[in-house]
Amino acid sequence: MQTKSPLSRHCLLLSSTILLLGGVAKAATTTHGRQGSQTGGRSTHAATAHSAAAAPHSSAPRRTSLDSTGPGDTIQVSASRHHSGGGLIRRETAARSVSTISREFISKQSPASNTLALVTLSPGANVAMGDPFGVTDQSSVSVRGLNQQEIGYVFEGAPMNDPDNYTPNSSEWVDSENMESVQLQQGAPDIEIPTVYSAGGTMRVRMRDPDYKRQGQLDVSYGSHQMNRQYLRYDSGEIGNTGLRMFASFSNLTSRAWRGPGRNNRRHMDFKAIKDWAPESSTSLSFTYNNENTAWYSTPTLSDWNKYGLGGGINLNGVYKFGDANYYKGFQTDWTNYFLSSQSHFKLNQEWSLDVTPYFYHGSGNYPLGINTLPTSGTYYNGTQAVNGSLAGNNYSEDGNVAAKWDWYGRENYTGINAAAHYDTAFNHLVFGAWYGYTDMHVSEPFSALDGAGNVSSSLLSLQDGTVLNGWIYHTITQMVGLYVGDEVRLLNDRLRINAGFKEVMTARDGTLNQPGPQYGASYNSAQPLPRFSISYKVNDQIQLFANATTSFRVPMGSAFYNQYNSPYDASLYQTANTHLKDEYSIAEEVGARYHNNWVTGSVTLFNYNFVHHAINEYINAVPYFLDAGGMTSRGVDAELGLRPWHHFSPYVSGEYLYATNDNNITLDGVTYRTKGKIATSAPRWMAAIGVQYDDGTFFGSVSMKYVDKEYGTFMNDERIPGHKQVDLMLGARAPDIGFMKKPSIRLNIVNLNDSHYLSGVYSTGPTAGTSTYYVAPTFAALATVSTGF
Repeated sequence: MQTKSPLSRHCLLLSSTILLLGGVAKAATTTHGRQGSQTGGRSTHAATAHSAAAAPHSSAPRRTSLDSTGPGDTIQVSASRHHSGGGLIRRETAARSVSTISREFISKQSPASNTLALVTLSPGANVAMGDPFGVTDQSSVSVRGLNQQEIGYVFEGAPMNDPDNYTPNSSEWVDSENMESVQLQQGAPDIEIPTVYSAGGTMRVRMRDPDYKRQGQLDVSYGSHQMNRQYLRYDSGEIGNTGLRMFASFSNLTSRAWRGPGRNNRRHMDFKAIKDWAPESSTSLSFTYNNENTAWYSTPTLSDWNKYGLGGGINLNGVYKFGDANYYKGFQTDWTNYFLSSQSHFKLNQEWSLDVTPYFYHGSGNYPLGINTLPTSGTYYNGTQAVNGSLAGNNYSEDGNVAAKWDWYGRENYTGINAAAHYDTAFNHLVFGAWYGYTDMHVSEPFSALDGAGNVSSSLLSLQDGTVLNGWIYHTITQMVGLYVGDEVRLLNDRLRINAGFKEVMTARDGTLNQPGPQYGASYNSAQPLPRFSISYKVNDQIQLFANATTSFRVPMGSAFYNQYNSPYDASLYQTANTHLKDEYSIAEEVGARYHNNWVTGSVTLFNYNFVHHAINEYINAVPYFLDAGGMTSRGVDAELGLRPWHHFSPYVSGEYLYATNDNNITLDGVTYRTKGKIATSAPRWMAAIGVQYDDGTFFGSVSMKYVDKEYGTFMNDERIPGHKQVDLMLGARAPDIGFMKKPSIRLNIVNLNDSHYLSGVYSTGPTAGTSTYYVAPTFAALATVSTGF
């Protein structure tokens, strides 16, 4: 398929944005101020196939629930010891359910923590970790019974869902030392958010701004499983009187797999620069680079877990025997990516402001499909085409066969621009904008031979004519356009706010299956209207009531539109393209109340979701399924409460009651399963969390516990994992300045203090007992970190 060069498109996008920003900068006031920026904020499924309010002053920029969560949105550059719940909750004013984790909490967690691990204690978040420190992306999160592929992820104003299967891959984004906040919007997203995957909620991550003062930070960590990590950050401070400041950081991590053989290696860079054009106008440029080689952890069935527990029976093998399908070197992953975004906010006059965010992401690498044996010569299949000959690229065979590592290999690019204009008066706030997104996804499944010692070749297996042996090859281009308008009316001296908005998102997907056979091209087009309405009422300075009705949707996964053959073994179909899929669409309602005073911050939200064309994307018994499962209903109540420090103690509690059900029967392989009325998978009835933090300025610590009720792993509810709880602990101390070292500190993070052995969540869902696999929770692990500023 002929397409415009991605490089030229990216250059055109960024250059046009620079011209736009330059023009706006000239139009904006040129007086420089130091108020700071107010700019807002893989395919792991492959291996499944083969492994078991601002004050109403006219001169201030008015932020509303259209684009923020109110006064709590103020950025805190350094960690504070005065936030409610130790940074696990803050005052929110938006007319929707929102939970925000602030820098105070993030800065005290394991320095390798990824985004998913940080929201574990938030209401509605059911996080299943497969790694104790969040080094790998073998983890998942479901929110209100909806899996992570139905959640939109936004980092520095850009969408971060994998373009092929919508997973977050959050370990790639940013080092935790550079995170400012993590926000979980359990309901529908803000109208301005550039994502088409948010049927089940939105998670937003913001990077810390560079400081106005020149300084640095150094962290060194060592702990369980030979975990060894170094982190260095340097802030330039404001450069002269230019209004420009920046930071750059680098981290290096190595560790041994926490179970089974293998090692993890991660090298990561973060960079951010901010140019303040005027007191209320700024532009930021954010860049991240990540390279990781990580071990793979097997995901057992419930029967295997009950039989072996943590024993070797569920782990990969460390000693190679020819053709061993569970040999660990057949499951190593390798991924490299870089990300760029530029967020600009311009105050044009007293009424008008403009936000513009262009972004670009590139990633490439492999995810494992395991080890297979192939004949060294004979008949091979490329799609439905038979090819006779001998294999090239192998240097070791036994009995006419070669052992080969089979990989899912992806090369993905996504780029776009989101722009919104705001018109603000004393009684009204109007926003209108547009978003364009472009993704380019190349996928192949090649083979690499193993030698006699089990080492994987760097070259790919091919036929003597040069044809690379492949299981699947496809190329997908998706373009998305979103147009939106919203208006908020403020009445009764700003106590009553009524908000209405409308967004139209148009999607065009075109692709090719690059293997011989009856299918070549695939295309999909849709347009979804997304109306929304909300209302909030401020009873007094402490109590706020709110309600909303919103809509959202999710486009079907791109790989669902292609045939998948049993290449290179035979010409049979492994998966038939499902060309009848439709966008998943949700209608959600929330009714809630918040309370905030000098000591207490809390909220309670009742929610109800109704889905149509609910999508199921699962590998069941090594066969991929992409199904329209009909309707789904999810309803319940979320609550959270945090207290400001009292005698240096800051407690926090959260909880959820959830009742999520399937509304239709499901048909797989011609068999109809009576799933109507059954409880949805990964939807525990009860969840609760409690945490207490202590910080007197010198000594600090925390203890937390999360309880998750039983979860069904099958559509028929005939298999479930029991409820579980996990306790985590953190202890630390700070010292006064010592020479060039500023506020040095030491802390110890302990994961799973009680060393509980349990299955932490559903990895892949099946129809009946024995067809599902599960994440194994990491056992006790400790990590000590010495940190200092300079």
